[in-house]
Amino acid sequence: MGSRPLTTLINQSWDAARVARWSGTLGFILPVLTLAVYPIWLFPGTQTPSVEVAGWAMRHHDQLVVTMVLNTSGVTLWLVFGAAVWAHLRDRLPVRSVLPTCFAAGFIACVTLLLGGFTAFNLLIYRRHSADAAALLYDSTFGLLAMSGMPTVVALGAFAVAVYRHGVLPRYTGHLALAAAVAHPLLLAAFIVTEGPLSLEGFSIAAIPAFLFAWILGTALGMPRTPR
Repeated sequence: MGSRPLTTLINQSWDAARVARWSGTLGFILPVLTLAVYPIWLFPGTQTPSVEVAGWAMRHHDQLVVTMVLNTSGVTLWLVFGAAVWAHLRDRLPVRSVLPTCFAAGFIACVTLLLGGFTAFNLLIYRRHSADAAALLYDSTFGLLAMSGMPTVVALGAFAVAVYRHGVLPRYTGHLALAAAVAHPLLLAAFIVTEGPLSLEGFSIAAIPAFLFAWILGTALGMPRTPR
C-alpha cells in the first residue's frame, strides 16, 4: 500500500512534459556553449583549398574536440526530447492520427543525419589526413548537416499541424515550428550554390538551424507543468 503513492509520485514527476522540458533545455544549452569555444562561422568556407582545411583542423584540434563533445552531447539529448514530445503528442491527439508518427520519423532521421555529420568531422580531427581526405570529410560533415533539413521539415510540419488543429501546446510553439519548417529546405541550396551564404559551408548552415534551436527551447519551456 505504501509503495503506490511513491510510484505515482515518480510517474508524475518524470512524465513526458517534464522530460521534454529538461532534455530540451539542456539540448539547447550544450550546443550553444560551442559558440564560446569555437563559433561555427569561423570554420573554413566552401572555397578554402584542401591543404588549408587539413592544416586548420590540426591547428585548432583541442578547441574542435571540445566543440564536438558539446554538440554530440546536446544532439543526443534531442533524442530524449523527441521521444518525450512524441509521447506528449500521442497522448493528446486522436488515436488514428498519423501526426505523432510523422513527427517521430522525421525527428529521428534529422538527429541521425546530424550525428552522421559529427562522425565525419570527428574522423577529420582524429588524425592528420592528406589534403584530399580532409576535404572529403569536411564536405561530408556539412553535406550531412544540410541533408538533415528535409526530415526536419517533416517533423516540424507535423508538430505545427498538431498545435494549430488540436492545441496540444501553446500556439507560439507552432509558430516556431512553422518558421523552422519553412527555412530548412533552403539548406538544399548548399548542393547547388558553390559560394556565398547558401554554399555548403556558408552562413546558412549556421543561421538556418537557429530556427530549430529556437523551436526546441520554446517547446521545452512551453510544456505543461504538472501541479504538485
